[in-house]
Amino acid sequence: MEHLDDILPEWLLGTLEPARRDAASRHLDGCERCRAELARLTPAVDALGALVTPEPPPAAALPRLMRQMEGPGRFARWAEQVAAFLDVTRERALAVLESMADPNQWMPGPVEGVELMPLEPGPAREGMMAAVVRLLPGARYPRHSHQGREWSLVLEGGFREDNGHEVWPGDALEKPDGSLHDFTALQGPACICLTVLDGVTSFEELADGGA
Repeated sequence: MEHLDDILPEWLLGTLEPARRDAASRHLDGCERCRAELARLTPAVDALGALVTPEPPPAAALPRLMRQMEGPGRFARWAEQVAAFLDVTRERALAVLESMADPNQWMPGPVEGVELMPLEPGPAREGMMAAVVRLLPGARYPRHSHQGREWSLVLEGGFREDNGHEVWPGDALEKPDGSLHDFTALQGPACICLTVLDGVTSFEELADGGA
């Protein structure tokens, strides 16, 4: 690489593409001239911030941001994935995501700390059971076997299977027919995931009078 005179301002402003930044970093490691030029330019670039008068954000900006981060609308970014997962339209997926804010839509799960919201999937999932599952942090979904395949899609939080495998927002998990597992919600926000089951599950621990 030639000397970096033309791109040092971009380096200081953080606007270089990753590949060019990596190449420039390697060049700076071995070029005393360019390091000196970088040191000369740094005060001028740092001073640019003092030329901008801070503007307070609009009064409604923070509440709007909090609604996007914590309100029902925060799930809208998953609409396309949810639509494909359930085989429904995007509009139906958005309605499902918004309905999760209604406490009347939820029913108790098989153990304390777990809630379910039954869903109606689309034609490609006809005859299958579908639900949104919500697990409070640290809640453990009891050990069960799958008689048929099961698919899960995490939207928020996450869970850890008994084998140590962790599933995070945006991750999908498929369990084959005959598989056996339990899982625990990770610490942080409640774990919210969609589940579709083509068959039934058998709760071994509940059947044995366990947890």
